[in-house]
Amino acid sequence: MQAYYEIETDIPKNHHLNLVLPDDIPEGKAKVAIIYELPSLQTKNTEDLIKAIKKFRVKQALSNKEIKALIEEGRA
Repeated sequence: MQAYYEIETDIPKNHHLNLVLPDDIPEGKAKVAIIYELPSLQTKNTEDLIKAIKKFRVKQALSNKEIKALIEEGRA
């Protein structure tokens, strides 16, 4: 049988957490999951997004080298 315990905390700059669990949680193996919010990514405007999509539309098969070049260009 499994049970669930949840606690909210803030992640500090050093990324170290110190958890103190209630006494009624028995010692032994446990799983720890971290659920967090990702920062929202916003495009400047819709036109920029449409231009980017049109620019990277692939109309023919590309080699691995060509795909990597497109990815690097998109990151720039």
